[in-house]
Amino acid sequence: MPENINKVAFNLFILYLVSFFLHLPARIPFLGIIRFDMVLVAAICFYIFGGGPSMRPKMDIASRYLLSIFVFSIISLPLVEWPGSVIGGGLVLFIKGAIFYFFAVNLITTERRLKITIFWFVILNLIRVIEPLILNLATGYLGSRTHLGGGEFAGRLSGAPSDTINPNGLAFVIATIIPFLHYVFFPINKKTKVIYFLLLPVLAYVMMLTLSRSGVLALAIISFGIFLKSNRKFLLLVVGVTGVFMMFLSMNDIQKDRYLSLVSSDTRQSGSAEGRIEGWVRDFEVAMNRPIIGHGLGNSREANWNVAGKDQISHILWAEIWQEIGLIGLVIFILYLKVMITNFIKAGELVKNNFPVDSFLYRVIQAMQVWLLMNLLFSLASYGLKSYEWYFFGGLSVAVLSIVENKIANDNANKGPGAVQPVRSARYQLAEKINRKRRVT
Repeated sequence: MPENINKVAFNLFILYLVSFFLHLPARIPFLGIIRFDMVLVAAICFYIFGGGPSMRPKMDIASRYLLSIFVFSIISLPLVEWPGSVIGGGLVLFIKGAIFYFFAVNLITTERRLKITIFWFVILNLIRVIEPLILNLATGYLGSRTHLGGGEFAGRLSGAPSDTINPNGLAFVIATIIPFLHYVFFPINKKTKVIYFLLLPVLAYVMMLTLSRSGVLALAIISFGIFLKSNRKFLLLVVGVTGVFMMFLSMNDIQKDRYLSLVSSDTRQSGSAEGRIEGWVRDFEVAMNRPIIGHGLGNSREANWNVAGKDQISHILWAEIWQEIGLIGLVIFILYLKVMITNFIKAGELVKNNFPVDSFLYRVIQAMQVWLLMNLLFSLASYGLKSYEWYFFGGLSVAVLSIVENKIANDNANKGPGAVQPVRSARYQLAEKINRKRRVT
């Protein structure tokens, strides 16, 4: 019975992913009226907590750090300037993000479930990218714009009308799914290879329409991560340079000016790039207004407006955290990230020594490690304390490590007493060596 309960909870979790990423309550009014997402979360929690001893929720060290952030945000309410905003906004948004960690750790318990989760995660986020592109091609939809100076504006592609992501958010979605397309989806068979090569220029085109400089930097980081892991570095270098050259030639003047402003001050939009750097300094100055406790969870925008006169949430993760939950919360969050990074590194070492390079677990960990590298650097240009990604992938780091360790333990148990490490035959080692040399880049 507990296994059936766990299976129901996992299926509800997948349904929650569909509703969360596609914003079903915004598309279907009835689902919005009944608070469909909240109903799903309540049902999943009910199954997890009500499933008996075998379904007892896991409380690892990373989950304790997240709980500490939540408790600290409540305890510090009497000391922050806008406690109402914390209760009505910050705490709710943090719970919506952190719940992904809780669900991933407790429900993604097998390799099959991990495959299902990754499949739906990639498909749903691909839909989020393709939908605004179709609207753009059919109706000219863009959804956002940026100031060029002199009273002129340029359109930027954002998420679909029912979505909530701005152009930088859409660029981040593209950067997020590319590592999984490259490592997990591409090597499956010849058909997936064809689909992969068809998708790449589409994703690059959408990225161009977003005019997101941070998105382009994220793609550069992903490319660098893939380059470091590849055994075909020269081929990747040639393909990469050719791809960048072709993309640049296909850009219009505004797009060229936008992206050249990353490396040149002699462009029309270089002022906004320099303004972003100045904004970082201002964000940290706002954080120093209440350095220890912070201004309250979810209050980055209020703090920036009241202290610096900027009506915008901090666009650097570390400043956002410092502004909202102070140095105490920042230290706790860094400790949480340390556990997450350690999990991915340990899982990577285990699969490297115990699984072939064409196995799903090997490929998915490669994708997650590249994603982690990208998101750590992307955090210098984007907020995210209350976003889902840090908590979803933090939960995945725990789930993947547990799955890998359990699979190795089961393999060793099947080999009989004394089999601590899998014994590789000379033929297997030779085949593995050849596979590594031929590994898909």
